[in-house]
Amino acid sequence: MAKGNGGTLWLKRSYSFVDKDPEIDKFRTIYQQEHIKEDDLAALAGISTSTVTNMFGGKTKKPQHATFAKMAAAMGYEYGLHRIGNKAPAYEEAIQEAKEQRKAYWELQRRRREREEKRGR
Repeated sequence: MAKGNGGTLWLKRSYSFVDKDPEIDKFRTIYQQEHIKEDDLAALAGISTSTVTNMFGGKTKKPQHATFAKMAAAMGYEYGLHRIGNKAPAYEEAIQEAKEQRKAYWELQRRRREREEKRGR
């Protein structure tokens, strides 16, 4: 595992999550290209206007999958899974690396809990 990452590399293996779900930016771009109002998108998707406003305004950081799926359908898109490349990843190598990172993360969390317990006594 890379040194100095605080054991958080394992938590970010799936996608790049900085301060919000990166899908929000993709949806905002599509929404802007459609030239419709937030209230209209919300009505079409069957969700609250505040849901759309909070998501695009930065208040909502991790919307539910159902929210993305509804908004995509409302704008005429299908929201789903698509294979990266044409074949499955090299699972044997990727799984081993992921398990090592997970083990390091769990160890980091154990040490943090022990430090907190010592401070609390």
